[in-house]
Formats: sequence, C-alpha cells, structure tokens
Amino acid sequence: MVEVRMTTARPKARASLVIACYLVIYLVWGSTYFFIRQSVMTIPPLGVMAVRWTIGGALLIGFAAVRGAFRTVPTGREILSSIVLGILLILGGNGLITVAERRIDSYIASLLASSTPIFVALFDAVLLRKKLTLARIVGVVIGFAGVAVLLYNGQSVLSSLTPAVLIGLAGVVSWALATSLGHRFPVSGDNTVNSGLQMLFVGLVCCAIGLIVGPAPSVIVSHMSGASLFGVLYLGVFGSLAFSAYTYLVTVEPAERVVSYALVNPLIALVIGLGFGSESATPLLRFGVPLALIGLLFMLYGERIFAWLATATRRSR
Repeated sequence: MVEVRMTTARPKARASLVIACYLVIYLVWGSTYFFIRQSVMTIPPLGVMAVRWTIGGALLIGFAAVRGAFRTVPTGREILSSIVLGILLILGGNGLITVAERRIDSYIASLLASSTPIFVALFDAVLLRKKLTLARIVGVVIGFAGVAVLLYNGQSVLSSLTPAVLIGLAGVVSWALATSLGHRFPVSGDNTVNSGLQMLFVGLVCCAIGLIVGPAPSVIVSHMSGASLFGVLYLGVFGSLAFSAYTYLVTVEPAERVVSYALVNPLIALVIGLGFGSESATPLLRFGVPLALIGLLFMLYGERIFAWLATATRRSR
C-alpha cells in the first residue's frame, strides 16, 4: 500500500472507530491480492489498473477536497514528484504484481509483497547511507530465506524462478525503491492528496495506453466475467476506503501498532487464497511462511525484541 508518515497517538480517539479501521485495513488489504487475481482472469492487467486507479484516485481526491485539503494548492514541483513516485509505486510496483498474478497465486503475490521492508532497508542503506542495525540484518537474512523457501517448487531453484515470479519480485523492488526515494522527494504535506494524484495519474495513463494498444473496451466487456468485474470494482472502491482508514489510524494510533497490518495481511491472503481461491500450496509453504513473517517481525520490531531479550537476560541473572 502507499506509504505514509506516522505520527504520535491521540488518546481521545473513539475506540469503536479505531477498531473498525483496523478491521478494514486488515480485511481489505489482506484480500486485495485475491481480488487482483480474480480481476486479471478475464480483464487485461492494463484494464484492471485503469479502472482501479482511476476510481481510487478520483475518490481520494474528492475526499481530500471535502475535508479542505486543497486550501493549500500543491506546487508544480510537488505534483511532479508525486507523479514520479506514483509511476514507481503504482505503475511499476503494483502494476508488475498485477501482471504477475496472471500466472502466480494471490497468496504468493501477497507474501512477495510482504518482503518490501527488506528491500526498503537495503535501498536506505545504499541510497540514503542509513546504517543497518543488527535487528534489521537478522530480518533481512531470515526474510530472504523465507521467500526463497516459499518459492521453491521442490525441483530446482532455477525452475522456481519463473518469469511471473521474477516480474512480481521486480514489482516489489520498484515499490521499495520509490519508498526509499520518497524521503527525498518534495511532495505535498497531505498524504491523501499525494496518493490521490498518484492513483489518478496512473489510472488515466493506463486508460490511454489501453486504448492505443488494445483490445478495445467493447472486446474486454464481452469477455469479462462477473467475478472479474466485481474484483476490479472492489479494488477501486474498498481499496480507497481502506486507505482512508489507514490515514486516520496513523494520526491517532502508535506507529508500531498500525504497521501490524504488514504481518496480518499475508496471513489473511493465505487463508483466502487457499481456502476460497482453490490455489495450490507450494511444497515448503509451512516452512517458508513462518520464516518470511519472522523476518518481517524483526524488520518492524527487531530493536524492541532485542531490548526485551536483554532486559529478560539481566533479570534472570
């Protein structure tokens, strides 16, 4: 999902609304990859992205306008920065994942995407000269091991790296690169405005490219299944609802609690894909998933885990 900067908690947030927002981002973002898979079954990836991001961008910009976010109009430089980041994040990142899901199962795509923090840490170290802490190094090693085990098809490492898997990994790398570069790009201070501009731009670009390279919209509609239509509308409408819930949570909840979605979403995607999507489990799935999630756990909370272990060790002496 689109990265936003975390802020400190506000203690007076209504508990029921906070719980509802968590449920939305867990369930909607956890089911996103399943509905991408359903969408591309009968709709070309460009068509899925065109409809999804045009709807999502229009809804977010409308939401931003209603709450007065455009009182300060973004500068031309800020708009250009948002567009460049949107190309890397949405067109490159999510777009390549969407293309990959024509050949890989949705839960595999979700677990690939869960490795994004690993690549972000590596890009931060190379591009921003940020030092990798021991906790993050542990997370990188365990996370990469988990992804490798997860993708292994039981025959050979080379044959496990199918073109679709490589396309999906390229999407993850593109998203991570944009996330790292985003700290240096001058963008509007309003995250909803940024994301709305990115989504709408990518959606309109996909519409234009789709009209040029085909197939014609009438052909797409004639071959489109009801499941694919529902999937792309779900992505456009409920995806925007989830982002709105996310932007609310980051203003009222601690950052370490909000990012828990990165651990929960892959599990929900796994349950949905295997339980309802008739997807097949990889041979070493039961080993790969825990490794990938443990790696992600160290990426997100490693310093706290090490601090807790150090305190527990001192107390036991």
